[in-house]
Amino acid sequence: MEALGWNRYGGWRIGIRSFDKKRYYYYAHLRQNRPYAEGLKEGDFVTAGDVIGYMGHTGYSDKENVNNIKAVHLHVGLQLIFDESQKDGNNEIWVDFYQLASFLSANRCEVERDDTTKEWDRKYIMKDPMVPKDTK
Repeated sequence: MEALGWNRYGGWRIGIRSFDKKRYYYYAHLRQNRPYAEGLKEGDFVTAGDVIGYMGHTGYSDKENVNNIKAVHLHVGLQLIFDESQKDGNNEIWVDFYQLASFLSANRCEVERDDTTKEWDRKYIMKDPMVPKDTK
């Protein structure tokens, strides 16, 4: 987990860098007031299927926690980084995520809600060999 916080255009957003540092996953316009899964913080390790945040319509405001977008949705971006010059600036490479998002939506991980905490979590535990063993 590389970035959590407010962005004037993206609203509440999350940025996740892959272990090999070649991919950056960007999620924006998360919900107002409680955009992230409880306890989530920068530096955490996450894996496919983890609940990390909640869809909303925040953003397009210099003031934090403002809903300035009409429809609830999730803005998803995938950036490829083969060298540091592609991390920021004119050399950025962003992937059209639509086909991949359609595939992932059809094959998503089941989640369930804890009525006590009102948090969502994955229903089945998945062991990802790329995630270091000393993480959650």
